[in-house]
Amino acid sequence: MELVLSKASVKFLEKLSPKEIEKIREKLAVLLQSLETEGIIPFNELDIKSLKGEWKGFFRMRVGKVRVVFTIDPEADALQVYDIDFRGNIYKALSFGSIAITLPMT
Repeated sequence: MELVLSKASVKFLEKLSPKEIEKIREKLAVLLQSLETEGIIPFNELDIKSLKGEWKGFFRMRVGKVRVVFTIDPEADALQVYDIDFRGNIYKALSFGSIAITLPMT
């Protein structure tokens, strides 16, 4: 299974410390391993929840204060990471649909 990161995810990861990046990488590795070997999402083990409403089909994984929003594309055999951000920011960006809006702080 392939791991596909969005541009927004990569941009967020570039701002994190190496220690935080490693935590996220380890959780994604466990998720990929579980999907490949068992074909299941380890909801309890990785603190994963299904999103509701217009985001049905997406999942969020909690890694400390960071949230990883992803979906699984069985046709492309890929785990697609839609966005990674801090808890307070991720849901604001998601509420705008696929367009994340960041306002400059003055």
